[in-house]
Amino acid sequence: MKQKVSKAWGNASLITSIIGLVLFLAPYFGLPLSIFAVIAASQQGKIQLNGNAQAGRVMGIIGIVSNSIIIIIILFVFSIGLLK
Repeated sequence: MKQKVSKAWGNASLITSIIGLVLFLAPYFGLPLSIFAVIAASQQGKIQLNGNAQAGRVMGIIGIVSNSIIIIIILFVFSIGLLK
């Protein structure tokens, strides 16, 4: 009998990466979700890599980069005193 492989980590990776990309303007929420997406995709890769995990990993990396850029911009704006 063939054993069913769980795709839960791949699905979690895809869902959290989508939410992380949507929340890139609120990087304090989007960055942790994007990091979790990459970790969940890695966990799925240890079991069996599927399309959801690959998409979640790529979108998670894009989310990490975009959220990091937004955080740098926010810190720069506050450091030069444009917003008080």
